Amino acid sequence: MRALAVALLLVVGCEVDSVCLDCFSDGEGVDKDGHRDASIAGGRLPDGAVVGGARDADGGLIDTTLPSCFPSDLGERCNAVDDDCDGRIDEDFDLMSNPLHCGGCNRVCTLDNGEAECRDGSCEDVACLGGFADLDDDRGCEYRCPVFPAVDELCNGVDDDCDGTVDEELPSPPTDLCRGTPGTPCAGTGVVCDTREGQTGWFCDYADGVEFDPRVPNGIVEQETACDGVDGDCDGVVDDPWPELGQPCNDGGIGACRDVGEVRCDADDRTATFCDLSVLPDPVPGAGPSAPELCNAVDDNCDGIVDNSDPADPARIVDDLVRITHGGLDFWMYRHEASRPDASAGDQGVSSARACSNAGVLPWTFVSYDAAAAACAAGGFRLCTAPEWLATCEGGLSRTYPYDGSYAADSCNGADHDAVAGGAIDDAVLPTAERALCESVDGVLDLSGNVKEWTEDGRGQTGEGVDIYVVRGGSFESPELGLTCQTELSQATAPSALPGLGFRCCSDTAP
Repeated sequence: MRALAVALLLVVGCEVDSVCLDCFSDGEGVDKDGHRDASIAGGRLPDGAVVGGARDADGGLIDTTLPSCFPSDLGERCNAVDDDCDGRIDEDFDLMSNPLHCGGCNRVCTLDNGEAECRDGSCEDVACLGGFADLDDDRGCEYRCPVFPAVDELCNGVDDDCDGTVDEELPSPPTDLCRGTPGTPCAGTGVVCDTREGQTGWFCDYADGVEFDPRVPNGIVEQETACDGVDGDCDGVVDDPWPELGQPCNDGGIGACRDVGEVRCDADDRTATFCDLSVLPDPVPGAGPSAPELCNAVDDNCDGIVDNSDPADPARIVDDLVRITHGGLDFWMYRHEASRPDASAGDQGVSSARACSNAGVLPWTFVSYDAAAAACAAGGFRLCTAPEWLATCEGGLSRTYPYDGSYAADSCNGADHDAVAGGAIDDAVLPTAERALCESVDGVLDLSGNVKEWTEDGRGQTGEGVDIYVVRGGSFESPELGLTCQTELSQATAPSALPGLGFRCCSDTAP
């Protein structure tokens, strides 16, 4: 057994010096009871301490008492022990304010993502670190701020003020962001903070029908993409990328067989249009390849030719003609005063393609001699001669009027006929066959009155070389004597075009 270390106690005044006579080879010392103690470096006992007594210079034992406290070279530590043997415990540590020993040794004041202080022996939170906040009123700054340093809340889908709430207590929205065109779906639009198609910001709270695009500042597409009858971009024009809307269209048929309609938006494909054939009347009833061609400015037989007039064309119009065989003559004459193909009871029409013999339409007036002759020729006819016209009016019986030998004021449309019932007598052109009593023996109508008629009855020329022709039958303005079959006093120069001057056509051949 290793011998105990002894110390020679030398007393010089009040100073005590201890010497290690037998130190442990492993560097450890002994405590006050002679036990190994690693805390006593080099085997040296603290100053003034002896183990099991001491010896004098001659080796004799010195009777002394072992001290009860051994001061630590490390000084006072916070461990509830009097480390420096001064009779006080942990006197160097303020347990009331030291954050490392708050209210007790080694009770460290800590705070997740923040700072804490020791106050009156208790740990108290002081502040969160920059970029963190305490939102649950529990210890620790658990909330990481999305924005640091924090700023006033903005409409951006981010908690800018680090209070745990996004886009609250926002500033006033912009006032010039939205389009509010009156009379469009944008009228009265307000502004909201919202997230749309992955983007957050101030958006116009447009009504249904407005086409939205978050990439555009005011939220409206630059050009409408939906053909839907709605002004999707609120520019005051509905469906403006489709200017053909409302325009007429057809199914590609020919003539009267062609079904026409109007261009509309396609409800199934809102980017396209189609020809809606249901919005307009169906094609002409009875029209088709086997239908007779009529003189009406319509391609009734759907052959691509309107009012076929070529005598060699098997689809040629069958005109309403009457065969006349009086006075040794044999020819065909229009039953009615000539009219335009597109004439109606209230409108003379505008087509000059050819002359027609139709009942119930206004006759063709304001027509010169040459224009009348050309209109007859377009249908394979010519103007009637003076003998032809007179023979038809007299009916082979030498009648003064086509209906009888004596005058009947209301039989034909002359100056004595009131064209508008009530009040004074009104003179006006009437539709053909309006006066059914004004009919010749052969069934030709309106040879007396209504409109005068050009004939191939030339009466020389004017001093300027202009041809003059007899115009027969009288008009709505003619008195009794001017309405006879025989009168030839009414004449006109070839260029004349008057409201009471018309014509009818004749032919040498059968229709």
